[in-house]
Amino acid sequence: MALFAKGITLKKKVTTLNLDLIDTPLPKRVILPLQQYIGEPSQPVVAKGDTVTAGQLIATAPTDSSLPLHATISGTVAEITEHPDYKGTPTPSIILESDGKDTWEALSREEKDISSLAPPEIAERIHAAGLITTQLVPVPLTNDLIPIDQPKTHLIDGKSITKRIDTLIITALDKEPFLGVNRYLAGKDHEELADGIAALKIMTGAQKILFVVDTHYPPHTQLKELVAADEEETTTLISLNGRRFPTGLAIPLIKAALGREVPLPYGHPRDVGVALYDITTALSVGKAVSAQIPQVESLITVGGGAIGRHGIVKVRIGTPIEELIESLGGLSKDPAKIIIGGPMTGMAQYDLDVPITKEISGLFALTQDEIQLSGDYRQCINCGLCVKVCPVNLVPGALSMYCANNRFDMAETEGLFHCIECGCCDYVCPSRRPMVHLFRHAKNQLMET
Repeated sequence: MALFAKGITLKKKVTTLNLDLIDTPLPKRVILPLQQYIGEPSQPVVAKGDTVTAGQLIATAPTDSSLPLHATISGTVAEITEHPDYKGTPTPSIILESDGKDTWEALSREEKDISSLAPPEIAERIHAAGLITTQLVPVPLTNDLIPIDQPKTHLIDGKSITKRIDTLIITALDKEPFLGVNRYLAGKDHEELADGIAALKIMTGAQKILFVVDTHYPPHTQLKELVAADEEETTTLISLNGRRFPTGLAIPLIKAALGREVPLPYGHPRDVGVALYDITTALSVGKAVSAQIPQVESLITVGGGAIGRHGIVKVRIGTPIEELIESLGGLSKDPAKIIIGGPMTGMAQYDLDVPITKEISGLFALTQDEIQLSGDYRQCINCGLCVKVCPVNLVPGALSMYCANNRFDMAETEGLFHCIECGCCDYVCPSRRPMVHLFRHAKNQLMET
């Protein structure tokens, strides 16, 4: 393991979670955006008034950068219209009204041993299930896996650098310590986990597998058994400090686990010979490949002092935030902020009719005591704390000043797109500068031009 010296260590009392599973009732309505990833939207194959069953294909993928979409409840197509997603962007969506029966589509499944499947067949099943990656920028999972023999090329000091994947990392760390789905799954036995890992190994061509678990949450017996079962001794397990943030994000995790530096700003783990996926993804792949089950539900972390029940919640994709909160007993206090994602990397919401989609890993209803207001933020005092904690070695204070003054070109020159939006700089800033907010705004402005 390499030393990961930057970032911040969050207090145990802040990151201690209830890892009990909470089942929620069937939603009365779901809102299913046709685009829940970076890529092209899917195309509806249903119309208003049509009757659908859970698991039924309701939108197809017209291009390689799009995904099929499945109904997550049985009922009727109420509308096909634009609806705001969690970023506030109006997105074409299919809205379904539940019939309360939860009738499922009859799936034709061809059971096969994973080892007998060729990479194209594995990729087809992953694509048909509509799976996406779970890092900060979600893309169709098949786009992340293919092609295995054509790694991205970088020019470094005038030399063309390519790298084949040699290591598959399966991580039980969540993107941030406030989240807990991967930690929860790492503590349970799952029939599909071995199938998912085997499929990912075939697709990536990796020779070695590395399990990364949280030092504070010992791994379940199943992970140890998978290591012990490898007669070639190419599977290993290491522990990292899950309270050290942002170790759970891809670039710092690879640095901490293997000592490899992913090239920024547009690098990918593949560029340093690594394929990195979490346990959530491995399980989804196992279900998609072995049982050919499409993704219709998610596990998310629910927390915050303004909501009555906390824990790992199983929820149908498309469930509106408001309905999910009501199913958990409603709000126990007036929330000062409702965040989708985690408190460090998530986005505050102004509309409770926003749906839970595939990209979403958490929902937090925070009280006034749990937030830090930045509306009255001050000028940078050049204290250097943000520089000390930045995991990609930027000068966030200077970048934030460029962004605040609409000098987006200067921000880009000084490394804006190297930023992984972890929020460490915000967390330590004594002037309460909303730096990640400014960085995201600047990136959006530059990409639009």
